[in-house]
Amino acid sequence: MTAKYPNKEHVTYATFLSSNPREKVGGVEIGNQFTKVVVNHPLQENEELVRPMKHCQTIGDVHAEGMSIAWPSICLDA
Repeated sequence: MTAKYPNKEHVTYATFLSSNPREKVGGVEIGNQFTKVVVNHPLQENEELVRPMKHCQTIGDVHAEGMSIAWPSICLDA
């Protein structure tokens, strides 16, 4: 995965879970421009989340908690 667009720096390796716009992350639907992922290996733990959640603000936070996050689809490398 890459950092906030338009930056293309890799910040984590993650597993794709869903692109269904009705899928929820942190109680909020991900919508059409996001995908649901789980962080497997953070490369930059201090990278801020594009959509922060109540108890998680960075890639490192969600990795430590084992939580899924919403990440912009445009920032995913295949």
